[in-house]
Amino acid sequence: MSVLTVIPARMGSTRFPGKVLARLGGRTMIEWCWRSAKAAKLGPVLVATDAEAVADEVKRFGGESVMTPSSCPSGSDRVWLAAKNRRENVILNYQGDMPLLKASTLRAAVKALTRNADIATAVIPLPDYSRQRNPNVVKAVLTKDGRCLYFSRSAVPFSRDVERIIRWEHLGIYVYKRNALKRFVSLPPSPLEKTEKLEQLRALEAGMILRAAIVNERPVSVDVPADLKRAEKYLRRGHK
Repeated sequence: MSVLTVIPARMGSTRFPGKVLARLGGRTMIEWCWRSAKAAKLGPVLVATDAEAVADEVKRFGGESVMTPSSCPSGSDRVWLAAKNRRENVILNYQGDMPLLKASTLRAAVKALTRNADIATAVIPLPDYSRQRNPNVVKAVLTKDGRCLYFSRSAVPFSRDVERIIRWEHLGIYVYKRNALKRFVSLPPSPLEKTEKLEQLRALEAGMILRAAIVNERPVSVDVPADLKRAEKYLRRGHK
């Protein structure tokens, strides 16, 4: 299986402009992501950006970048533009808000892309009640064999009379078969996608099959400047 990892890295983040160049433990966010992707040893790694400053930073630490328009409507569109003229048949979209993600999680997501699946992703157990109720934490509903039934910002599934229920937190990485990504970016935003503001629902509404790897790490997502402090604490606990 030939895998191309693409890290979409636009400068115009709404909640944290320029966060891909924010520094964490002496390195930029984009360098941390690149290092995680390289450590997974899945294949080539590209940074898809809309800014020369990001391209310069990628060149500095020895990576490869490709310029994409700032008008890309989503990270998935940016990934497709970077990958469409290449030959790899599997494309990993590693979004840059989880700079300290373990290489083993990336490998597990790729492994979850079975023959009858279009897209794969990853989830972690979600026992924390406050995170279950947090709309910024995306929840996944799975079958026993890991097929994704739904994603929501609500605490799904609803527990009517069961005291203990397993819920899963979705990690925002996606592994696409080439034709699946091509089809996905050609589809218009779907009703559920626009309702929940979750683009993976577009794939489910179109009948595409998503499967999830269950992993055990608790990554730090950097969405706003304050999240950098949590990431620094994580680094001090021994992450390399």
